[in-house]
Amino acid sequence: MKKLLSSMLMLTLSMTVVAFPSRNQDPQDPNAAKPQTVTPALTNKDVVEMLKAGLTADVVVAKIKSSATNFDTNPSALAELKAANVPDDVILAMVKPGGAAAEVATGDSTVNVPDGTEIEIQLTNNASGEELKVGDVVDFVVVAPVQLNGWTIFEKGAGGRARITTAKRAGHWGKAGKLEWAMQDVMASDGNRIPARFTQRQIGDSKGGTVAVAAVATTVLLGPVGLLWGLKKGKPAIIPAGNRYSVFVHGDVKIKGKAAEAAAKQP
Repeated sequence: MKKLLSSMLMLTLSMTVVAFPSRNQDPQDPNAAKPQTVTPALTNKDVVEMLKAGLTADVVVAKIKSSATNFDTNPSALAELKAANVPDDVILAMVKPGGAAAEVATGDSTVNVPDGTEIEIQLTNNASGEELKVGDVVDFVVVAPVQLNGWTIFEKGAGGRARITTAKRAGHWGKAGKLEWAMQDVMASDGNRIPARFTQRQIGDSKGGTVAVAAVATTVLLGPVGLLWGLKKGKPAIIPAGNRYSVFVHGDVKIKGKAAEAAAKQP
């Protein structure tokens, strides 16, 4: 009886194995588990070999940014890389804290720039109320880069524009010239012009009151000669190049920023 039960048990096990074969052993099974390949982390040797193979520095940096890395960045190792003619841009990508791939992990570079973000600008050319007229454009450049959340949103040297709203020449009787402008926009790092607000007013040196009083007094003593003094013109409104002003982003905007280190390298 025991022998019969043992035989039946063996038969049952055999049928089970036939009915449910191992899927991992069937290469034609689309549901079969696929073997996972692990890409080894980049090393100093890999970088040197890629450059020796003729790959450009830009390609090697891109590979570093998209790969796991295990670089030796000790001073002696860096000296060896330099001796092997590894470009500075590549070495910088290797020693960047957290690996250059950290830039990729930050995701979209679009920055939400709030209303009122300050930008320092500088006048590029002399502005004179004797030459400019209403509607003319006055040019500026950004003095220092503006950064938010690790991204540069306005680069040093980017252009800014204002439009003349009032331009009056200096007149007789000491009437000073007048020059006013309204800020229009500043070029962002993504090439878009961002509205900015700021009104600058410059009034020339006016001594109209003093001149008028002197004209009355001297007319009594000198006659018509005093009137010629009273017709002396006031000083024109002239704003010299290099004057700096603070302007402000007008309204909440979105700007596609540039990595701060990359923007800093640009002249």
